[in-house]
Amino acid sequence: MSNHPDVKNDGPTADTVETTDSKVFSDEHQAHGTVKLLQGGSVVLIPTPSPDPKDPLNLPAWHKYLFILIVGAYSATSVLVTSGLGAVFPSVLKEYPPEDATRATDLLTYPTLFMGIGNLFAMPLCVTLGRRPIFLTSLTLLAASGLWCAFSGSLSSHIAGRNIYSLAAGQSEALAPLIVEEIFFLHERSSKLSWYVGVQTVGTAVMFVATAYIVPAWGVKWWYLISTFINVAILVLAFFFVVETKFDRPRDADKGAVHLKFDEHGNVNANGDTEMVVKVLTRENHVLQPEVFGPRTWRHDIKIFHFKKPDWSQTVTFYKEAAQSLCLLSVVWMLLLNGAFLGIYVYESSTFATILMSPPYLFKFNWLGYVQLVQILDCVLLVPLLGYGSDMLVRALSRWRHGTFQPEYRLIVLSLPVMCAIISCVLFGQAGADPHRWHWMAIVAPYNLGFFSFMGANLIGITYLVDSFPSKAGPLLLVLCAGRGFISFGLSYSTVPLINLTGYNGAMNIFAIISGVLGAMAFPVYLFGARVRMWATKKVWPEIAQ
Repeated sequence: MSNHPDVKNDGPTADTVETTDSKVFSDEHQAHGTVKLLQGGSVVLIPTPSPDPKDPLNLPAWHKYLFILIVGAYSATSVLVTSGLGAVFPSVLKEYPPEDATRATDLLTYPTLFMGIGNLFAMPLCVTLGRRPIFLTSLTLLAASGLWCAFSGSLSSHIAGRNIYSLAAGQSEALAPLIVEEIFFLHERSSKLSWYVGVQTVGTAVMFVATAYIVPAWGVKWWYLISTFINVAILVLAFFFVVETKFDRPRDADKGAVHLKFDEHGNVNANGDTEMVVKVLTRENHVLQPEVFGPRTWRHDIKIFHFKKPDWSQTVTFYKEAAQSLCLLSVVWMLLLNGAFLGIYVYESSTFATILMSPPYLFKFNWLGYVQLVQILDCVLLVPLLGYGSDMLVRALSRWRHGTFQPEYRLIVLSLPVMCAIISCVLFGQAGADPHRWHWMAIVAPYNLGFFSFMGANLIGITYLVDSFPSKAGPLLLVLCAGRGFISFGLSYSTVPLINLTGYNGAMNIFAIISGVLGAMAFPVYLFGARVRMWATKKVWPEIAQ
């Protein structure tokens, strides 16, 4: 330790505990992801932060919340432009000849596909080049393709511009939550990710309302230009404040206890005879050592590339690990659950406007934006119930289990999104099939309840997978986020045929049954999830146990 240490005292406060006790919690027979979260009445910071001021975990609290705001705003504009055109599609069709009406639907269907493709290409590069250059490149591409769409001279050019925009917007699904989770600890991960989802949702909902007025009055050109101006502003903020979050840590930092070996001179040496275990607890102040590792400076923060010699073999490894994750039943189940809940939202978002604008409701066109605005209420429920609620629950269960944390604790709060999804399907199907017997709220409320269910499944899915295999967060998020995007793209083509075949009631009843079955599968995953993780540690990723 330095004689003149810097003290990080703006939260979370911590105490570095050094011990030579060999009986630490983690051992080779323990399922990966099962860690000692509580010790002596304090929370163990996982992953273990280093004394390096440049460690993203050591960022001050204000900077972390600014991170959430910037990344959430980027995600909001990404979602708005890729999915917001459907609400004003009749106004868009007026700008093209009638014979192009059928092909114009590509403006709505292709973005979901290209967002998934964008994830497939960008996420491996995040591992090789770092998060910051990919994030800034995505924002730059959003601005450039937004201008392309605004000044496109034909439908083909418009479709191409939106496809390029969607490639860049895809990082809002996997890279954005990866960046957020890398600057927070396990015990606060769910609540902070819920704030990120909240910022994204509120921003999108507000801009949806604005879209309903901007496009009919000024045209789609100005809609793209306004979105581009916002993206440029976000790019400027991101350049100065979204620092690199990729940070090399000891592998056992994800277990909350870093093992260090020292030689006879007191220097860190992997072949040393003396071992020390370092834990950091939320009790006193965590001491930083800028005189040893160098201070965090503005020059360091605004640097785009922090890794001079990229290891391109990591991209191949990334794809390999993503494919291997599909061997884990818990990962496949979470992917199917997210895909099903996204499918519910896709069906309802594709049909609610048609139902509300038809008799007996006869909603005016600009009223539809206010239906989207109700999603803010979803955030008011999401953040405390599934964000802070999940973190509080896992701490309580860990305390009950003598300080031991299991990632499966995250699945308990999944019961709320599952119930909401089933209720949403039943009510929406009934009201859509016979609107004369139901109030318009039977369409609006289930639609937003379905969105809440998807947000909840998304939040719980991300935290559960990252908590289970922290070192594989990138590949797992790619599988979850890109996978459900491809599922959504496929479902978008079956909306009209399924409704024509079974009616609103039949289609939504099918989704209700699927939601119930997938939700019930949470019980065996909760009971046997640790065994799946242990099997993965031995057979799929044995290197994470070393």
